[in-house]
Amino acid sequence: MSYSSRMQKKRIAWTMLAALASETVNKVAPLLTMHFAASRLGAAGFGVSQFALWLLEWGIILVSFGYPQAIPVALRRAKSLHEKKELAGALVLNRLVQAACAILAMWVLVRSNPDYGVYWPAVASSLFILLLSAFDMSGVLIAVQRVGTYSMMMIASKLASLLAVWMLIQSTSDASLYVLITNGANGLICVGSFLLAWNFLGLSMPSLSQMRKVFRLSVPFAISVFALVLVERFDLYLVERSMGPVGAGWYSGPTKLMQSIIPLIASVSTVFYSEMVGIHDAGSMKRHLRFSLLSVMLFIMPLIVGTWFTGAGILNLIFGAGFESQSHTLSILVLNALAHAVILVIGFQTLGLRHRMRPVYSALFIGLLAGVIIGPTLVNNFGYVGAAGASVISRWIPAGIILLTARNVGVVGFREFSGPILQAGLPALAMGVVLALAEQAGARSLPTLLGLGAISYFVFFLAINRSDAKKIFKTILRQRQ
Repeated sequence: MSYSSRMQKKRIAWTMLAALASETVNKVAPLLTMHFAASRLGAAGFGVSQFALWLLEWGIILVSFGYPQAIPVALRRAKSLHEKKELAGALVLNRLVQAACAILAMWVLVRSNPDYGVYWPAVASSLFILLLSAFDMSGVLIAVQRVGTYSMMMIASKLASLLAVWMLIQSTSDASLYVLITNGANGLICVGSFLLAWNFLGLSMPSLSQMRKVFRLSVPFAISVFALVLVERFDLYLVERSMGPVGAGWYSGPTKLMQSIIPLIASVSTVFYSEMVGIHDAGSMKRHLRFSLLSVMLFIMPLIVGTWFTGAGILNLIFGAGFESQSHTLSILVLNALAHAVILVIGFQTLGLRHRMRPVYSALFIGLLAGVIIGPTLVNNFGYVGAAGASVISRWIPAGIILLTARNVGVVGFREFSGPILQAGLPALAMGVVLALAEQAGARSLPTLLGLGAISYFVFFLAINRSDAKKIFKTILRQRQ
């Protein structure tokens, strides 16, 4: 084996190990951080912090734009090292200009709205994150194969944030400090990625044409980011407008749990997406699409059923006393996981491979428009449950449009879609019967219900889908090699 081959295998192994560790920390640390924050800040303080973070997120999106996805493409197309350095420089300069615009827009938005006065201290304490976001070079690190080092840096930052929240956040008055700690950790990641990119690649002063080139490449990706975030976040705005910071605090519990599920769906579906990229015949494409949907449904369907039995306990465990009252809200919001799977697997992945993204974007905006129009009425009449309903409507309308589009172009038929839902859904329903019987028998503790649910679902799934389970397992193993 040559020296270069050995080095490549070591780099891949290191990257996979670091990514696995980062994924674990990124799942556990935020939940622990939210536990300390919600239980100590209370509903009012937690609501102030979450809505302030929501406002700042829009500024960060304006700065980030579509650059993390566009810059690896631009760097791969570059013909020389000097051109790569210019592209990296163009990335920073473009973002600095957009950061200045984002800071000004955020200041005008919050200061000109009297209702946002309660959020201004938290927002003002973290406006620096918009500037530091300009130095996020994660896309460059992906292009130069330095993801492992970046992952370890993210682990250190998340753990430091968790430690700071645990030590410093004590009462409702610490909402601004919590926002500062959260954004400070993210800012350190941005600065660290810049230093790594400078070390591995370097930067050069770009020309205006290079800056325009990077911006144009990022626009399509930015549209998809804006569309997804709008669909995923508009319901928090509706709740805050109707119920104020306290309402935003109570509603943020189930929404945060729902948002934590999305990366899991993406990571599972990506295993089969990487297989689909190299496939050109329609038969193999549909077969891999079915396995991709089945692997995602394997996680989603028991989640949808199990939440009705364990939602209150999970909310109480993670966010503290009082949040268990939002269990019905969580049980409705979790339906979004199924719609998101359709949008991601069939829309962004399958239709994306066929360069048919325009219907996907159109579907997302139609769903958002429907949610925004009907949302205020639902919130006024049904409160938190109404907001959750508006969120579900905004996801299921685009999911339905995407399904019809995929069916019309011959990408997916009734069998490819309904089959995985039944294969994963029937064991989930059987699991629900087991949990209902267990509750009637007096089993109420969360660990007991979670353990019983996991075991029963696994047994029922294997009994019904033994051959497909083997194929999914083999595909995952092949991707890990």
